[in-house]
Formats: sequence, C-alpha cells, structure tokens
Amino acid sequence: MKSLHKIILALSVPVMMIMPACTKNFDDINTDKNKSSEQSGVPEYNFSRALLEYTGNSDYSYETWRVNIIYCGMMMQQLSNVSWYAGDKYMQNDGWASSYFERAYPDQIKYITDVLHVTNGNPYLTNLYHISRIARVMIFHRLSDIYGDIPYSEAGLGYAGSIFTPKYDAQQAIMLDMLKELDEAAAALDAFKPVPGKGDLIYNKGGSVPATQIVNNWRKLAYSLMLRIGMRLTKVDPGTAQTWVEKAYASGLISANTENAYILHDASGGRTTVNRVSNILSGEWNATNNPGEASLSKTFVDFLQTNNDPRLAFTAIVPATGSTLPLDQLGMPNGFDTNGSGSATDISKAPDYPGDLKRYSIPNKNILLKLNGPTFLVTYAQTEFLLAEAAKRGWSVGADAQTHYNTGVTAAMEQFVQYDASATISSTAIQTYLTAHPYVDADGYNQINTQYWAACLLDWYEAWSNWRRSGYPALVPVNYVGNATGGQIPRRMLYPSSEAASNATNYQAAISRQGSNSLMTPVWWDKQ
Repeated sequence: MKSLHKIILALSVPVMMIMPACTKNFDDINTDKNKSSEQSGVPEYNFSRALLEYTGNSDYSYETWRVNIIYCGMMMQQLSNVSWYAGDKYMQNDGWASSYFERAYPDQIKYITDVLHVTNGNPYLTNLYHISRIARVMIFHRLSDIYGDIPYSEAGLGYAGSIFTPKYDAQQAIMLDMLKELDEAAAALDAFKPVPGKGDLIYNKGGSVPATQIVNNWRKLAYSLMLRIGMRLTKVDPGTAQTWVEKAYASGLISANTENAYILHDASGGRTTVNRVSNILSGEWNATNNPGEASLSKTFVDFLQTNNDPRLAFTAIVPATGSTLPLDQLGMPNGFDTNGSGSATDISKAPDYPGDLKRYSIPNKNILLKLNGPTFLVTYAQTEFLLAEAAKRGWSVGADAQTHYNTGVTAAMEQFVQYDASATISSTAIQTYLTAHPYVDADGYNQINTQYWAACLLDWYEAWSNWRRSGYPALVPVNYVGNATGGQIPRRMLYPSSEAASNATNYQAAISRQGSNSLMTPVWWDKQ
C-alpha cells in the first residue's frame, strides 16, 4: 500500500493539544491505535481510493479486464479476439459479466459512502463532501448503466446503517436522484473553503491547484455528468431529458481539454496505481505475446483508415513489423476463432487474412497503453458530441449541431496529446479532416454518435452505453455458433449469482420489475 501514497497526500487538519498529567490520559493510553474506526479514518484517503478503484480494481484490474475489455471493447468492435474473450462472440460467462457489480460495491461504493458519512455536516470538509457527492454519482452512473436496477439508496451502509441486504432501486428513480444530487452538490461548492489536496486525483494532481480552479472544474464535471445522464433519457423520457440537458448547458460544462476529468497513473506503484487497461493490454496477455488475444477490430481500423483519420497514426501498431503507418494497419474481424480448418469460423478463412495473427494491428502501447498514462472519465469531446445531438433535437444549447460537432471532432483529436506529447495532431490536419467529412444534418445522429464511439476509445463502458442509447454506430453483429443472444449484441451484464442467495428478496424484486437476469434484458432507459 505504500505505492498508493505516492499519488495520495491526505488532507491534514492541524490540531494543537496540551496534554495534562498522564493519569488523566487513561482512555487514550488504553485505546488500540491500530484498530480501524470511523474516527481514525482519513476521509480524503478513502476519497482517493474510491476514485482509483473506479479506474480499475487493484486486484489486477479484475472487472476492467472482464467487463470493459472482454465484453464492452469486443462488443463495440473496437477490439477483436480469436480465443476466449466472451464479448467478441456474445458468449455468456456469468462470473465475468457480474464482476463489475462484485468489485464496485466493496471498493468504490464502500469508500465513497464512508467519505460522505464522515464529512457530512463538517464545515471544514464541506467541499470534500460535495465533491464526493459528485464522485458518487459518477460511480453509480456507470454501475446502473451496466446492470440497470441496483442497490443505490441503501448501498454501502453496512457500517453506518447496519444495512446488509440493501434494496434494489429502480433505475428511473436512481437517475432522477443522481440528477438532483449533481444539481445540489455543484451549487454548494465554495471556493472560499478548503479543498481536497493531492487526494483529489482528478483536478488537484499536483496538490497546488488554486481552490477557485478546483471548485470550478468539479462544478463543470457535475454539469457535464448531468448532460450525459440527461441524454440517457432521450428515448424513454425526452421532456425530462431536455429540461436537464438545457439546465446543464446553462450552468457551465467542461469547455476545454484542460478541464477533462482524468486520472494520471503512477507506473512506479506496481499494480496498485498503474493504468488498468494498459496493465492488461500491454502486459503479458497482450497480442504481441499471445496473438489474437486483443487485436484492434476491423470495424474500428476500417473507420479510421477509410476516413484518413489522423488518430490512426497514434492508435495502432502492427506487432510483426512495428509499423505505425496508417496504410499498414489491418483490423481483425470479429467473430472468428483458431479452431482449425474444420471450423467455418477459423480466422484463416477470414477475408484478407494476412497469414500471421501478429500482422493484425493492436493498440499502440507506446502512446495509448503506457502504465503511467491517463484514464479518461468525462471529456470535452464527449460533452460537445452530446450537445451536438441535443442541438439537432432542437434543444437550447447555445450553438447549432454542426458547430458542436466540429468542436467535438477537434477536441477528440487534440486530446491525443494528453496520452503522449508525440501524439500531437495539428490544426491543419484536423481542418482537413472536417473539410473532407462535413457534418450533414440528414445523417446527423449517425455522424455525431459514431464520433462519440471513436472518442470513447479505451472507455468501452461508455461506448457501449451510448451505443445502446443512440443505436449508432450501426454495428453489424456476429452470429457465432453457440452464442447466448441469438446473434445480437448484449444489452446488459448479469447480477452475481450470490445476490440471489444472500439478498434474495430484494434481488427477486428487481428481477420482477426489470426482467430476467439475462444479457438481452434491456435497462430502463434502453428503448430500441
């Protein structure tokens, strides 16, 4: 755990104490200082831990590997696999599909709930309290996107409330409460009161950022999350969606890449603090050492290549040759295997098979997959694309759809420099791309959300959620023999089987309300 302290500096409150005679210190002397208690906990440490766990569990990225990569990255056809990655072919693995649920509650949610419990009502820690409310929404937002109805209002209260079998709240209620929480927390932030120190891994990375800037950035993140959640409602409740989206825009959103919400990892901290996706895809399980484990998908490479997208030069590399030249890149088609000549889906039978799995492109680990690289959570590019769609719907968000779209593309390309200084895409290259691929309103929903998909590279949780909401890009599913979904891309992940036993009453209530615990049961906002 020492490595965690390299990126966490706990908030300290100076306290001067004049100790009387030792005979009056009996209780203090006889108190076990090594025993954990609410009073001995450091709230900013728990805040940092919640944020870090949100980027991937410290147990070798358990849920990141299984849900973000094995399922979402493959289903969204930015990655491809010819072996055991279930999401490539929509196979059902209950343990993998439930892993995010299993890890989020004892780690992310436990830590952030403890922070809120300890800081609530403390005037000195008021900013940490309200920032933690925003972080809590960010955490639950993803979890609910993945599973739908989940324990929410009673979650994480085993210690504070002795609630060990929390009820499952309906996703509709969860989303409305999250919007309320963001609104209240953002309004309550106060730049004239203390802010978190280095424990704020998102907006106070160096520990010396001015309080005004920290508060402003967290407020913008809150409203950008409000925009994202509001847009999730576009099909199920468009009136409510418009109300919250317009409020978010009027309140102030992330408006530059310098305001992107991301965590910059520490490669010297071992598995505790490194970038989780990088740890997996650039480590011993990557496609260089195990060809076909996690190649870039043909769908994704073709999109970048046929459009002369300048991001491709920094996105892909050919393991066999080390080439990063865009014309040399070849994406692996989804839905194939290495079962030999007797298999109709053996990769050797795929169109344009290069004869060697190492000739299929993989993510460029020198740019995208550095162990000390960033994990992006909410970005300027994503925000602008959501505004572009809102504008196309006729909602009041300042500019028209084309303006927001162009700004989003520009931000997405300029963002690459935050992965590595060498990944600079010039304004000339960006303008050339926009000129060659102008926004066309008749195809606006497709263009906007396909660019959103591209801008969610590595954050496949979000790519999958926005795809389910919008229907774009128009991915062609694979129908591999033995798949669990009838050849359709899954709509949700699975609750852990342990919930049916340990929290049976609440679990069954969720099943009755939402539908069977199936990969094809849509969440509330997912109306096709």
